[in-house]
Amino acid sequence: MTATAVFADQGALAFLAAIGVWIASDLSIGLRYRNRTEKTGGQDQDRDQDQDQDRGSRHAIGGAVSGGVMIAVAIPYFLPGRAPALPAPAVTFWLGIGLVLLGVAVRQYAVRTLGAYFSLEVTVDRTDRVVSTGPYRWVRHPSYTGGLTSLLGAGLAVGNGASLAVLLVAGVLAYGYRIRVEERALRDRLGDDYTEYTDETPYRLVPFLW
Repeated sequence: MTATAVFADQGALAFLAAIGVWIASDLSIGLRYRNRTEKTGGQDQDRDQDQDQDRGSRHAIGGAVSGGVMIAVAIPYFLPGRAPALPAPAVTFWLGIGLVLLGVAVRQYAVRTLGAYFSLEVTVDRTDRVVSTGPYRWVRHPSYTGGLTSLLGAGLAVGNGASLAVLLVAGVLAYGYRIRVEERALRDRLGDDYTEYTDETPYRLVPFLW
């Protein structure tokens, strides 16, 4: 059975619904936090000076996620028979759907834990502080853990090794870049408090791994 057939047999609607939930979740986050800068009343000059700290990482993640998913879905259709199907297709498909939704839940949990300290771009000002509660007890960037989990799930649901590889490589590169940029900004602004947090929570993205 080919990857394309597996995807069709197990329900394109289920896949589209999971992706729709993922998109809606990220849109809701964007709408809730897009005006964080305005909410400060424009009085914090430090935030204006920190706008360049993002270094394009937000766009890197957006491109990796949207572009990666489109390429992953296209692979089994444009390269039929060349993309190796993953084993146990039915199990793999539904496991993938579950991981997409789990990743969405983890990201929402992480964002809500940060609350007013969350920002779509890398910006750290003097009012920010280290948050070490909720999922931040286990990894330093749980919202990115959620995003990578959803990418893994999408790759499994599509059902072939090439699509899975595309999504994982794109996700690791984009989130890895974002983490480097973000941690540099956090260390510069929060100093010893953030250094102490990294000592207490050594894992950036995946518990017991990295």
